Amino acid sequence: MNNYAKLSPVALAIISAFSVATIAPAAYADEAQADDLERISVTGSRIKRTDMETASPVSIISAEDIAIGSFTSVDQILQQNPASNGMATGAASNNGGNGAARINLRGLGEQRTLVLVNGRRMVNSGIGADSSVDLNTIPVASIERIEILKDGASAVYGSDAIAGVVNIITKKDFEGAEFSVGYAGSAEGDANTGEISLITGGSSDKGNFMLGLSYVDRGDAMQGDRNFSKCPDNAFDDNGVCQSGSSRIPGGTVNDGTGWKQLDENGEWVDQYEYYNYAEESYLYTPQERISLFANGTYEINSDLSMFIESMYTKRTSNQQMAPEPIDGLIIGADAPGNPFGTDVEYRRRMTEVGNREFDQTTDTIRIVAGLQGFTDFAGGLDWDLSYIYGRNDSTDKSSNYVNLKKVGETVDPTVCENDPDIPCGNWFVPEGELSQDVVDYISYTDQASGGNEMNVVNFNVSGDAWEMPAGTVGFASGIEYRREKGWYQPDAVTVAGDGSASQQDPTSGHYDTTQIYTEFAIPLLADKPFVDDLTAEVAARYFDYSTFGSDMTWKVGLTWRVNPELMIRGVASTAFRAPTVDELYGGKVGSFDYLADPCSGYGSLNPDSATYQNCHAEIGNTDYVYKDSQIENTWTTSEDLGPEEADTYTLGVVYSPEFLDGFSATLDYFQTEVTDAISRIDTQSYLNSCYGGNASACDVLGVERSSFSGEIDYMESPLTNVGKMETSGFDLNLTYGFEGLGLDWSTTLDSSHLLEYKQDGIDYTGKISGLNGGWAEWKNNLTLKVGSDDWDASWRYRYISGMTDDYYQEAYGLTKEVGSVSYHDASGRYHINDTWSVSAGIDNVFDKKPPYLYSYSDANTVPEIYDVMGRYYHAKLTARF
Repeated sequence: MNNYAKLSPVALAIISAFSVATIAPAAYADEAQADDLERISVTGSRIKRTDMETASPVSIISAEDIAIGSFTSVDQILQQNPASNGMATGAASNNGGNGAARINLRGLGEQRTLVLVNGRRMVNSGIGADSSVDLNTIPVASIERIEILKDGASAVYGSDAIAGVVNIITKKDFEGAEFSVGYAGSAEGDANTGEISLITGGSSDKGNFMLGLSYVDRGDAMQGDRNFSKCPDNAFDDNGVCQSGSSRIPGGTVNDGTGWKQLDENGEWVDQYEYYNYAEESYLYTPQERISLFANGTYEINSDLSMFIESMYTKRTSNQQMAPEPIDGLIIGADAPGNPFGTDVEYRRRMTEVGNREFDQTTDTIRIVAGLQGFTDFAGGLDWDLSYIYGRNDSTDKSSNYVNLKKVGETVDPTVCENDPDIPCGNWFVPEGELSQDVVDYISYTDQASGGNEMNVVNFNVSGDAWEMPAGTVGFASGIEYRREKGWYQPDAVTVAGDGSASQQDPTSGHYDTTQIYTEFAIPLLADKPFVDDLTAEVAARYFDYSTFGSDMTWKVGLTWRVNPELMIRGVASTAFRAPTVDELYGGKVGSFDYLADPCSGYGSLNPDSATYQNCHAEIGNTDYVYKDSQIENTWTTSEDLGPEEADTYTLGVVYSPEFLDGFSATLDYFQTEVTDAISRIDTQSYLNSCYGGNASACDVLGVERSSFSGEIDYMESPLTNVGKMETSGFDLNLTYGFEGLGLDWSTTLDSSHLLEYKQDGIDYTGKISGLNGGWAEWKNNLTLKVGSDDWDASWRYRYISGMTDDYYQEAYGLTKEVGSVSYHDASGRYHINDTWSVSAGIDNVFDKKPPYLYSYSDANTVPEIYDVMGRYYHAKLTARF
């Protein structure tokens, strides 16, 4: 046509009725290999097209990349991607971990990266009322490839797609059977991991099916078995004896108002001089066992209609271990059994008599997708699909060797224990190991909690050609979605009552539902003009209505300008949002031991006229007060009044594939994201400093209460609010070159991310690291060299994390540490023995690079979620394909 054609009334009616955004079940790139003209969907858009390049940057991790590595879980694959920043939980998350593994794109938080499976939502999972997907629930053996959209995509996919989207594409059209068995372990002889997988599939002229099974058994490693993690603060004396740790020691410490005292070898109470090394009893790498079953299939009802089903089930058992429970803040009366001080005292003790704390989770996660998809000649030809998604995650969370503080109090109160034969009276002023067994049995217990998540989704999508324009055909996709999310977590009754040594926690229970509609257009503006091979606009809008906060909309505008066959320029401006989750809305109060510095510690050395000195002295009254621990008990609170987070995202990039250098391609993309009304906990450290610096409103928010004996903080609150702000920007660079030489196939790839800025609530974290919050390296690079022939292939990968500054304790203690850059080298190879058998093997961290030490560590003297704590790691796998 020579003019703009009018949209047909029928097509107009359909688009108007379904101005929506859902997840379309797409035909993917592997299908396109059979027919270059087949129209496919690419992550970031549900419009089917023949061109894989869109306005948004997408990177792909192939099945070949996965097969040749040591990966047994999806998080291992994703967390090494340069776009991953901040801190993401995984196998090395022991203190505070619960066996789950997650992804954190751009360092904006795990809850701001949307995880899809085959373009559709995956149920949130973990131990209950979770805000993101546990990647352990998706078996690696089922994966065909992973597409990472590094752009906000709420207009296309809805809530959570602020930092980006991870779309995990599972295997389809699988013919035959594949069996593999693998084994891996560290050079230290621990963290031994075994895996077995079996996949079988077949097809006919009416459809296809695939069935699979995966089993992974991951072993543990202890912090005490590595020199860098075996002693807190790396504080060894000249004889190699650890001189640091917790002031909560096995023999107990007492404060009678004159300072903390402990028993010496002669049974005398003297000023405390010992610390307890809790690191030796803690896991460095946590054990886990997973079994997964997965299946999918399609059946052609007729040439224009087929049905499909996807199913996945994963059972996970995981464990963490920490040193015995510390008792803190116990007031023992003057008349308590064995009290030698004749006055009320504050008491602490490390409960080695009870044993190490052991945490065990069992989770069951199921996901089923069933639907119809087809084609109709109506309105010039439309693709459509209708699907239902059901996902559910159930968990039990057991914590052994906990201490019931209420019962502890009963054993030291003569008016209680002397009048009840079931309650033993206990003398707590004894050395380690001498606390009576009847007291130990009475006070110890196993904490039993349970939780889960449930998701129900119904969606309908339609796509096709809308109308003709001089430059080509306008493509569109529209849809409608209804989704209901439910979450719950029921702590043990002792924990709910606040009687346990674990912090008090309220139950979580709630749900919400949402209805959303979207529409998306790809509009060709110019074609076949000088300096314009193609100029296409992409526009999308989504309207959403939530039962919790109401309705709003989000939008996207993108542009691709193909200057010539070699050069394309692209850009996107969009808005994004994240709805508050069940745990953020209905979580109640949760206690936590946070790594915080007491601004009153050492206040006696301050100027007496300063606000901090005066406020601290008014509450404590002891100028010799020093807080000797790195953790303070803090109560986290939630709110049903939370609203959605909002974000503005921008990308601008160039794609270059020169004809003079066959096999070379380069992409350079600028990204910028600003999140406002972010749901975040207040910066407790800043509020503490501000409170004692004279800001009364900060004190009102925290509600600080101190011990009348020691002056230490007994209680304070950190609420969730919609006042947070996050800003980040930077560049992503990808260079790829493939060529033939010496009779071999060669390829090299540089995948690099350069962070220009990362700010949270106005605080610049660019190039900063903290064991408590994570790290935002300015450079993260992966350089990979591959070479191979028909029978074998090999690769060498170089991973680089630039240096950062650890200044978390600068304001409180004047401590700053420059953490140097870290480089890792990985080698792997594969040999095809024949058409059936192949073997692969490799070494991660070939040169056994150790993680850097941090002042502000939260575990193992470093950040295990960022750095490799395992050292040199060997892996091998045998695969048979029939």
